[in-house]
Amino acid sequence: MQIAIIISSGLVLMTFFAALFDYFARKKKYLDDDARSKVFELERKVNILETLVNNRDENIYQLEKDVTFVTKLLQNKE
Repeated sequence: MQIAIIISSGLVLMTFFAALFDYFARKKKYLDDDARSKVFELERKVNILETLVNNRDENIYQLEKDVTFVTKLLQNKE
């Protein structure tokens, strides 16, 4: 009788631990997917910001060229 209780208890414990580890593995996978989606979203936002900064830099460079050109024209007239 005792051996049957020991074997049954062992089977119940093995099933419990298997289910517990399966739960933790699924939870970790869900968190990994969530983190991965957040990383992709942040990368997309960084790319947009880099594009905006590059456009702004190009505009500033063009304005500087225009200002130097106008300054040279004004100096030549004096």
